[in-house]
Amino acid sequence: MKDDAKHIASHLVEEHGLEGAIRAAMEGTIEAQKERDNYALSVWREVKRILRDQKD
Repeated sequence: MKDDAKHIASHLVEEHGLEGAIRAAMEGTIEAQKERDNYALSVWREVKRILRDQKD
């Protein structure tokens, strides 16, 4: 579950609304970059893509 980008995106939208979810995903991406966690970074990138698609 922790790696399921669709689930993460859905949860973030429920918790923060779409705009807040996008901000939270950006923060997650930044944290993954700081930690040099390429796997988490790829998951966050997918989450951001899903959220951008919802926005459009």
